[in-house]
This record gives sequence, C-alpha cells and structure tokens, in this order.
Amino acid sequence: MLTLYYASATFLQSFRIQKVCNKIAEHLAQPSSISFYTLQAGSDDGFDPTSASSELCGNRNEAKVTDILWLIRNQRGCCLRPIQTLEITPWISFPAAPSWLPFDYSADTLTPVVSPSAESTTPLKPRILLSQDKSKHIQLLLEAKVQQTKSDEGPSANETLPVRLEDFGKLIAWKIDSHLAVLIETDVEHFTQLLITTFLKNNLCINDQLPLMRIESVQLKGQPQPFELLANHLKRQSRNSAKLTEDKWKKHLEDLRGLSVLAHQATEFEHQKNRTETKPKEAKPDLLAHEDQNQTQTEANIQSQDKSIDVVKASKTAPSLSPIDEQKKLVAKTPTPKSSPVSAVPLIEVSTNAAAKTFLAVKPQSPPAIQRAASPAAPIATNSRSTLKRQKQSLRASKPLNILVYSDSTTGRESTLATLQQLLERNVYTVYPLLQQQAYQKHWLDQTALLVVCGSVTPAIGQIFVDYFLQGGKVLGLCSDILHFVLPNYRTAEVREHELVQFSYDKWQRVKMMHHIFCYQPSPVKKHFSTDSEESSKSSSNSRKPSMEIKDLSGHEHRLDVQVLGFEETWNTPSLLLANSLQSGGTAVFSQVHLETNPIEFESDELKFEILKQSERTRLEIFADILQKHLDVQVAKVIEELDGKTEISQQQNYRGEIYQRAFFLGRHESKFELLEKLGLRCSGADNVIATPKLALKFCGKDDTAPMANNTNVLPILIHSCPDDFSTVDYFDHLTTEHIGRLVIYAPIISSSMHVINNLELIHGLAVLPLRQTEGVGRSQNQWISPLGCAMFSLQLHLSMDSSLGSRLPLLQHIIGAAIVNSLRSHKLYRVLDIALKWPNDIYANGDIKIGGLIVNTTLLGSQAIVNIGGGINLNNSNPTVCINDMIKEFNERSLEKLPLLKYEEFIALIFNEIERLLADVQNGDFDSFYTLYYSLWLHSDQIIKICLVKNENEKEAKIIGIDEFGFLRVKLPNGKEETVQPDGNSFDMLKGLIVPKYN
Repeated sequence: MLTLYYASATFLQSFRIQKVCNKIAEHLAQPSSISFYTLQAGSDDGFDPTSASSELCGNRNEAKVTDILWLIRNQRGCCLRPIQTLEITPWISFPAAPSWLPFDYSADTLTPVVSPSAESTTPLKPRILLSQDKSKHIQLLLEAKVQQTKSDEGPSANETLPVRLEDFGKLIAWKIDSHLAVLIETDVEHFTQLLITTFLKNNLCINDQLPLMRIESVQLKGQPQPFELLANHLKRQSRNSAKLTEDKWKKHLEDLRGLSVLAHQATEFEHQKNRTETKPKEAKPDLLAHEDQNQTQTEANIQSQDKSIDVVKASKTAPSLSPIDEQKKLVAKTPTPKSSPVSAVPLIEVSTNAAAKTFLAVKPQSPPAIQRAASPAAPIATNSRSTLKRQKQSLRASKPLNILVYSDSTTGRESTLATLQQLLERNVYTVYPLLQQQAYQKHWLDQTALLVVCGSVTPAIGQIFVDYFLQGGKVLGLCSDILHFVLPNYRTAEVREHELVQFSYDKWQRVKMMHHIFCYQPSPVKKHFSTDSEESSKSSSNSRKPSMEIKDLSGHEHRLDVQVLGFEETWNTPSLLLANSLQSGGTAVFSQVHLETNPIEFESDELKFEILKQSERTRLEIFADILQKHLDVQVAKVIEELDGKTEISQQQNYRGEIYQRAFFLGRHESKFELLEKLGLRCSGADNVIATPKLALKFCGKDDTAPMANNTNVLPILIHSCPDDFSTVDYFDHLTTEHIGRLVIYAPIISSSMHVINNLELIHGLAVLPLRQTEGVGRSQNQWISPLGCAMFSLQLHLSMDSSLGSRLPLLQHIIGAAIVNSLRSHKLYRVLDIALKWPNDIYANGDIKIGGLIVNTTLLGSQAIVNIGGGINLNNSNPTVCINDMIKEFNERSLEKLPLLKYEEFIALIFNEIERLLADVQNGDFDSFYTLYYSLWLHSDQIIKICLVKNENEKEAKIIGIDEFGFLRVKLPNGKEETVQPDGNSFDMLKGLIVPKYN
C-alpha cells in the first residue's frame, strides 16, 4: 500500500514539474521574466510583483505578475512582464575558474576518467555545453544569503549536496551587499534543470553552502568591472582554501565587500569622465592653476590606481563646461530609459497646466443624489458640479508630505532611512526610498518635502533632481555627486579611501567623521590648500561664493547663491555647502561627510568605531540642525543620553513606549467559538498563537497575562473591558449581524493587520487600534497612525461562487464607498465635503487626503479570506486635517451646530454601511452600488492624458467610469475606450496609470 502511495505521489510530482517546465519554456519565448523566490517562513505576499522581482532590477515597479507557476510553503514561482532589466556596470566579473572568489567554484572542464596510456590523447570535456544559437541564451540573476548553512552533525550519506552554479551556466558577474547576487548565462534547457534541482526539489543551497533566495531571468545593460584589475587593489586576500572557519568566512566577506566598493568607485569615476569629456581640440582650462607638493602627492596616489579606474587628476588639466553648457549637455542625455521593454505601453497622467501645475478634480454633490444606472458601462450622469483647481501650494498640503531617499546602494539607503526615522517629528512625514524607475516617472515631484540623495546618480536622473531643486524643491546631498550637477564648477580634486576627517560647522567644532571617497573643490581653487587658523576658518565659513547661473529643463535661468557652511580642517575642503535659488526659493545642502552613517557600520575597525561612537550625539545634532534650519523639516525636540546610547525624545514621549494589553470584546458565545477554532494554532504550554509578525496570547480569568511588548507576545484579555474605549457607545450604534460583532481592541500595537494576517478567524471580526507603530498601506507604503485617527482591520469570508466572489477586486471600492457614505448619508454629517479618489483614497474638500484603505486577499479552497485595513482622520489635525476639525469649521459659519463625532460611534457607522453595501452586492444589485460610487468620487468626466513613452506623444482621454473589476475606463478622442490600472506608483495614483496589455 505504501509502495502504491509512493508511486502515485512520485508520478503526480513529476507531472506537476513537467507542467511547470512547459510553462516556463512558453514564457521564455516571449519578452517575460521568470522568477522563483522564497519568502520568510509563514508569510504570504499574494504574489506581489515588488516581491517577485529583485530590488536590483531597474524597472521593478513596472512588473506585473501574469502567470503563477509554483506555490509550495514559502516558495513562489511566477511570470513577470515586462522583462526585468539589470544595470551591471558596478558589478564585478568572475576570475578564471577554478577560484574561491566570490565563492568556491570548479574549473570550466571536467577531467575525464581514463587509463594512463590514454590520458595524453583524451580531450578535456567542457563542464557545460550551451546551445550554439546565442539568441536562445538567457541571463539569470541569483541571490543568496551570505551566512553559510551549518551542519552540526557533519556530512552524511543523506545530506543534500549544494547545487554548483557552474554546472548550469557560464558565470558572468557578481556583487555583494546585504546578500550575494550572481549572474550566469545559460539556455532554456539548463535553466529548467537548475529550477528542478533547486526550487522544484526544495534544495535551496548553492556553492559554499549559501542559502538560495531567488532565481530570476533578466535582461542586462552595461559591462561589469574586470576582476583582475580591481583585485590589484585588494589589500588582503584572506581565503586560501575551500573550507573556511566562521571567522575566516567573515574576513572573506570583508574582502568581497571591499571589491564591491572599488567597483562602485570605478563606476562613479566613469560617470565623472563621461560628464566632463569634450572634443579633443577644445581648450581645457586647468582644474588647479598650479602644482605644489600636495598636488604632486595626489597625482602619484591616483596614478598608482589601475587604468580601469579613470579619474580627473588633481594636478592635470580637466575639461570645463560653463554651467549653462553643462545643463544643455545633461538635457540632451535625458531620454526615457531604454531599460524598459514596455516603453510602448501608454502611461496616463493627470492633465496639467504648464504654468500653474494644476489639475481638475470634480467635486461630488452634497448630499449624494441616488440615481439608477444601467450598468458600469453605462455613461455617468453628468450633473452641474463646480470644479476645484489644485494649485501647487494646496498640493503640498493635500497628503502627508513625503521625504524621499535616493541611493545607489542598499547600505546607504538603509542607513539614511534609519537616521531620518530617528530624527523626524513623528506623524508628520512619510519616508520612502525613491527607486530609479520612480525617479524617471516624476510622479513624486509635487508631494515631496525633501529629496535626500546618497552616492552617485546618472546624468538623466541628476538633471531631474536639479530641475526639482530649481522649481523650489529641497535637496540634501549626502556624499553624492548631485553636488556637481547643481554646482558644475565643483569638480573632483582628490580621491580618498574611507578617511576620518575633522571639520567644524556652526557651534560644533572639530568633529570627527568619515569623509566621502571624493573631494569636491571649486574650479579653479587656491594655489595652496588653506592652513588658516581656526579663527579665519570660522570667518570664511560664513562667506559666500559669487552667485552663479544655471538653467532648468524649460530653459529658464536661475541665479544661485552659494554659501560654505563648514570646512574640513586639514585641507580646507568645503564639507558642508548651501545653495539657494534666488528665483524659486529652492534650497540644497551638500555634505561631503557621512552624516547618515551609523558607527556600527565600522564595528570591524576598532579605532574608527571608537572615534565615531564619541561623535554619534554630535552627528545627530548636526543632521537635525541642517534639516530644521536650512531645509524647513520638523525634527524631534530633544536629544538625550540614556545608558550610553543616543536616543531621540519625541514631543509626544513615544521613546521607550511598549505595547499595552488588548481586549477581546463581544458576545461570550461568539468569543469561545472563535477560541475553539484557534485552538489548533496554539503552541507551547502557554497556548501562544504564533504569526510571522506578532504572537497572540488569549488570557482568561485564571491566566497570568504576560507583559505586552513590541517584539514578542500581545496578551488579549478575554473577560475585561478597556478604560479608554466605550463598549456601550460602540455596541449601541452597531446594527450589524456579523461585521464588528467580535472586536479585538488594542490601545497601541505594531499594526492591526498583523493580528488578522496569516490567520483564518471568523467573518466580520474587527481589530481596532487606538495607535499603530508600523502602519502599512497599499504597496507597503507607510501609513501614518497618530492618536485620533479612526483605524480598523476587518476580516471577511466570501464564497468564490457568490456575486462578489467573481469580482473580488471591486471590494476595495465597496469598502471605500461605505466609509465615505457613512457620513454622506448621515442626516447630520452629510453636509461635510468628503469624497473618494480612485482607487482607495478618501479626500476632504476635494484636495486633502484624510484616509485610505488596503485590501489583501488569500484563497482557501472555494473561499476568499479578505483582510481589510482602513483609516480616516477623525480627531487628529496632523498630518493633514480631520473630520472633527471640519465639523468645528462648519459650526463656526453655520447656525446649525453639529456634535463632534466619537471614535466608537464613527467606527460603528462605518461597519453598518459596509454590511449594508455588501448585502446589496451579494444579492446581485450592482447597479445601486455603481450609482452610489459615482456620486461619491472625484473623477466624473475628468480629463487625463495618455503618454506614449516610446515616442513621448500624448493623447487626451476622459474618465467615463470603472469596469466590473474596479479598473478605470477612459475614452480616447477617436471614441475608443481603454481600461487602465495603477502602475504601483506610491506618490500619486492618477499620475501613473498603464493600459494593461497582459492577461
């Protein structure tokens, strides 16, 4: 019997693998990427394309999952379009095989087993033979963790051998940061074999026992840096055998990271060269007017570098362009990136006025007029509605302001994000990484309070950043060549290698920090480096350089006022510079010291680590002062020393705050019905329910509730009621049968979605957080969750055979309409101007965002488990406005006085309306919903533009409604209708829509 079962299971698995392989071959014949990847155990991304594609891919934000190929435990396999592209200029080529760098791999040939007499005549067999048709070759990106898999019991007969990548393709290039990334060239046959050997057989271990994270087919751009030339600069090669101890493995990783740094330096040198090259016969003024001993030494140091690293030498002539010519050159190099194979896909953005940068938003009727519509395809009834013009000033106040971080390295980006989160005033800003493709699309311009740029930027992106600054934006450059884009007269005068320097700024004197690898100096500079006294340095730090002129992308001229804020004291390098646009008020601060770097990053260098630790408090104070004084960013109020660690004390005293106990509210019969269901998920003697983000502990009368903390267990009291939540007000206003009848109330929690994600609970269960510390919105966007915001998470169980089950994407629009209509249909609060912005934002007065929602769906057999997170500003004036502020404003100008809304009452009203609308739709009455939805949204007859990226043509289109799945329907001037969907952009959904081409 067991033999029969084993044979059947083996046959089914073989059939499934063969089916997957056939699908892979079909998709590879088209311009698609195949991605197999692993998630953290117990987590589910719902095949989110931003998880499916590597963050190394330049067009990751354009990725759409078009086919699901594999789903077992935490392993995923899918097809992505467009094909994902990878810029490999800062990567490193592989040395000749065999080698131990970056990992242990074998020779390119297999030694044949022959007799001694035949040994000299037997040819060596190639390790791998790829298809002779190079058009059938494909490139694979593989990512692996750098911590080796440990085997405590030693090798055994049953131990799985690591998969050796050299057996499946030609090794091309590699890079290392938080993990190891490898590129190989292979063909369809060997790619399929590699997937079968790894993901399809659950053998995720490659060379050097490294855990495999991802295999993704990609399209490459550029050429990697030659290993042989970079290796000459590697001071230490610690690896001398295939097997390494843990300590030697760490040293080996340091060597690899050192090579990666050199590769990035070489790439930046190449950018410098390309930016400053001119025709050979043009006159080239000296970068430095004269030579001296210091210059001679600098030249000698640079000449000792390999010829693969091309740098502008301090003592040699360098090409010089005027600021205006430099700008023209950059503009000429600003085509839409060729990396996107979907360049022909129409993009849609809101029609704007070139001068005022406005777009039209149609204000809903107040109160909504309920009219029957034949279907979603029927024309929307046009009513006389006033239009609102959103000026740039109001745009900046319409949503929580973004602070964006652009970096050429993962390490730099993470360091900067961590420091900003430490310094910024809570609940005012959302902080996002700005990726390359997002920078090109420019959807971020109007909603950005500050752009932070780290490291090198390409000329095309650099010019976009310059234009943002010249149009009034705030820019902070942290050891970035964006300095040279804004101030073209500043050029590389010398190169440094992770050097500690001493500099002074304002009241902070002789501070020791790490300097940028490049030293930018104005050209021409003084004959000698300054040896002025401290007093003269202070005097000169307040002096301004002569103003300079620069042009924006529209050709308008701007005069810049440049001020040196701080000097590095050994060579008198301008460590901190301030540039202001006298026309637009744009401000840029440039730091040539690493203000973003935490000392922990230099823990391996004991001397530097100790010095940087001593300057840590000062680093945060200087960073905060620059943000507040020069860039108008609100920062935390107090910096204190606690237990030897520098922490930020927020105004609201969030520092050191931990979670509080939660409460299980509702009918006791319903509570214990759910607890009995959850019994199977409990583990350990304490009956803890473990989820990837949060562990839950339901505590009865006789249980000792553990302390709540933000990293381990959240205790939920079954028989107690909270002091800060009125169960009477809530249940008195709640009229539902299911939704909101069972509630988990949490005064403070990481995220209410962490409670319901990854658990099958009960239809209608709600989680109500008073405050969240890790709120997450759509596409992993930050969700600011201040005290006073009315937030909820809700789990719904929907049959796939029901009316709504066949149109699940429409659910987010139903929930959004319910939230808005809970006020717009209320006899008192219908006077408030609350409306929907497609697809899932809630707006006040037509132009200020006050809420939003997120919907995650998991299929479980014939049932969909839908987790909904929603929030709307109720009693919090920041970061935008709130409902009770709107009520107060109405009361001031009206004889009728409206009572302020209570949190418990408002949440109950929302749940009542959600259950009502769901009942209508599940009974098949979609027409009533569409009529209601159109009366609540902002987009009736709104004119937008379809931009054909490939040739930059634009066509106007008019929004005519949503289809049965909630996507926008638009009509082109020729009468043709198209359906559009979001492109995943997180800054303004209506500025980045694409016509879906893939089903």
